[in-house]
Amino acid sequence: MKKYYFHPSSYSLVEIEEFYEKKAEKGLILEKRGDYLSRFRKEEPKQLSYRVEVIDYDKLKERKIPEEQVAIYEECGWTHVSGHRHIQIFSADKNTNPPELYYQPQDQIDSIKILRKSDFIGFIGSVVGWSLMLLANLRAFGGSNFGDFMKNMGSSYFKLLINQPPLAILFILILFNGIGNYIFGIASSQYYISRLKKGIPLRKIKPFGKELKPVKKGATIVVLIGLLLMSAPEILTYEKREDPSEVTGPYVTLSDFDVKKAPPSEYSILGEDYFRKKNTIWGEVIKTQESSNQFYNNITFIQEVYEIKNDKLRNRLVEVLKNEDYYGLYREDYVEMSVAGLDEVYVKDRFDMVVVKDDLVFNITTFSENQVSQEEFLLKLSEILNSKERSFGKQ
Repeated sequence: MKKYYFHPSSYSLVEIEEFYEKKAEKGLILEKRGDYLSRFRKEEPKQLSYRVEVIDYDKLKERKIPEEQVAIYEECGWTHVSGHRHIQIFSADKNTNPPELYYQPQDQIDSIKILRKSDFIGFIGSVVGWSLMLLANLRAFGGSNFGDFMKNMGSSYFKLLINQPPLAILFILILFNGIGNYIFGIASSQYYISRLKKGIPLRKIKPFGKELKPVKKGATIVVLIGLLLMSAPEILTYEKREDPSEVTGPYVTLSDFDVKKAPPSEYSILGEDYFRKKNTIWGEVIKTQESSNQFYNNITFIQEVYEIKNDKLRNRLVEVLKNEDYYGLYREDYVEMSVAGLDEVYVKDRFDMVVVKDDLVFNITTFSENQVSQEEFLLKLSEILNSKERSFGKQ
């Protein structure tokens, strides 16, 4: 029987050794160490000692610990069990009283420096990777103003936060956790080096992050529970329909204009119609797409409807939608207009509209061959919101 467990991080060598020793006492013998998980086989409980040897993985041509080095350790009673990159694991029967791999604390400083260098390279690589991604998007954005680009990126993230709050928060947590782990690893290595220089054996140095581990574990559990609770409304209330006109909601359908629809053909640009609805921590979100699919009388309505009860978030969303810029392709400004029954109306060209009514924010795109004008659409929307018994998403 094989079992897998998350092992301690590479910057805590003593914790790694103690982790494998405790598993062996429970009859779980290490077989292989990976990036995040270690694989164990089930046997009778054993009293094993484990030691970690750090190798400069990047300087080895064959990317593995030299056989000569393994042979020397085996002559001393240590068996090479597994290795992953810089971390190589050796084990021995405790009853044989195997000699230590290092007798003087200072002898392990070079090993810790290898770990520190590895974390530093990882940190630099992470920063460079994110920077290149930003530069690639900046080039695609087509603007020379970096401030405008960052504003656009911030707006895109805010819209993700409104549409999918758990995903937006998880994205930030993953980003900071990845970079934070490298920083913590560098600090931890430096701490061990300072203690080893003072002649303190590695196994007697109190792990740098041991006191923080319960706090980190508790915080992780709280965050995961929080994300699950935030995701629950989206999952439990998610509704999908093929035809927006099947549901009564605060949006306009082709049936409101008595437009007949044809099934989508291979020449249809947008494809199938859809209705999507869900709850988020901010309120409900409805997204619809509907097209007549008539070659000579094509009308398309694409609508995003957000219920945002928080005034600041609602105002921010309106500004984001008004300034939404698809990689610098659309730079025409929205123009405010007045429509009876609607609180705020902003239009751009002949297609795009941003509308506010009470707690509702609408992001609308319409395409028609002069069949339905923006004014006609907005008047119909006002009629729907004010004269019909249509609550948000009520069927």
